[in-house]
Amino acid sequence: MAGNGANAGLTRGATLDFISHSPEQTRRLGWRLGQHARAGDLFLLSGTFGAGKTALTQGLAAGLGVADRVTSPSFALVNEHDGHDAEGASLRLYHIDLYRLETEAEVASVGLEDMLDDPAGICAIEWPDRLGERVAREHLLIMLAPVSETKRRLAFLPRGARPGELLAAIRAEAFGVGS
Repeated sequence: MAGNGANAGLTRGATLDFISHSPEQTRRLGWRLGQHARAGDLFLLSGTFGAGKTALTQGLAAGLGVADRVTSPSFALVNEHDGHDAEGASLRLYHIDLYRLETEAEVASVGLEDMLDDPAGICAIEWPDRLGERVAREHLLIMLAPVSETKRRLAFLPRGARPGELLAAIRAEAFGVGS
């Protein structure tokens, strides 16, 4: 992601590195994110095929109370799921996969701006490198990388105040580390 602007303005000192030992553990971490997520949050999921991006999103969706089955939107490009935040307010999870898109015009054709501007929306975008310079807003970049057949390294990099707060809440709840 170097050079595309997604790392610019990262909140210093608020990163988190985590080793997941199974897809279920990756889903549980996603569930914690969902428990703290709220409308307007943007999650950028970067990693190779099989790195755990969809597993993390499945957990995020479960934490948001999504009842639907969550699968990779590789062919549909966007899957929409109804859920709710921790206070019970309705929201919509947009699970977006940009892998098959190659040009800026193709990315624009997905309707990304409408999803990002949805006042009740949360976006989880796989393959965010396809966005180029389009990500100027606050987001939580989650870089997933295989360590072994079952283990994954997850690096959480917040850009902005809200993603920093979200990560601090996760760190405090999951690991007992204060913000």
